[in-house]
Amino acid sequence: MKDQTESEAIMQALVLEAENNGSKSRLGTLDRLKEACDAVLSGHALKLAREYGWRKDWFMPNRPLVVRSVHEYRKMMHNRSPRTEPTGPTRDTIAHDQGLSSYVRSRETERSAMDRPPRPRSGTRARRSDDIISEKLDYNDQAILRTELADGRLAKRKYDTLAAFFHRLSGVDIGKKASFSFEDVASSIRGQISADDREALSRLANRLHNNEFLVAIGLINDRGSIRTDFGDAVLVRADELRVLTRLAAVDADRVNTEV
Repeated sequence: MKDQTESEAIMQALVLEAENNGSKSRLGTLDRLKEACDAVLSGHALKLAREYGWRKDWFMPNRPLVVRSVHEYRKMMHNRSPRTEPTGPTRDTIAHDQGLSSYVRSRETERSAMDRPPRPRSGTRARRSDDIISEKLDYNDQAILRTELADGRLAKRKYDTLAAFFHRLSGVDIGKKASFSFEDVASSIRGQISADDREALSRLANRLHNNEFLVAIGLINDRGSIRTDFGDAVLVRADELRVLTRLAAVDADRVNTEV
């Protein structure tokens, strides 16, 4: 059994008090109060406001639940069905009733404690997107789309960081490419190396793959790493040698053993 929330405890106490006093009107007020809070927080009030052409300001999910929210919901329901839907509880009734106002405050506190995406700063494109989402979609669809937008914005930041890194490293502006691969970037880096430079790198790569030469100077190529023949000091790590070999455009499996 789940723990009782503060608002549930408040409502339970108010209902019990009304039942003990035999007040059917009070029970009706409490029922309509809970219904109004549920409707506003679930997005149902916003959906009805769209259908009825009613003012939506107080039902937006990015606005806190306040006494006026309940008042406007009850006013809307009464306007649609004046014979069956009482107007109350009104904002004045709630404001002057400690039990009712405590219930509304606790519902808002519980709502704000939920893990909701932060409201984007005023004036930003994200803020305008948030307004459109609130206006056009129901509550459940809003949550789905906001999650997707948050993931998309995070992916965009990661992409921008990656693009800036490769631009600084190789001069390749991947932001201007419809698609790219890391081989494209590597090819571009190789393309920026002159023929003479590549020839020099090729000779170095060949020597670092030539164990006969390396042993003669006290080194050895041990599974791609260049280390001292005696001891474990590493001069060139395997990943570093692979990069050097790629930059030199040398096939590591068919390197020239000439020194």
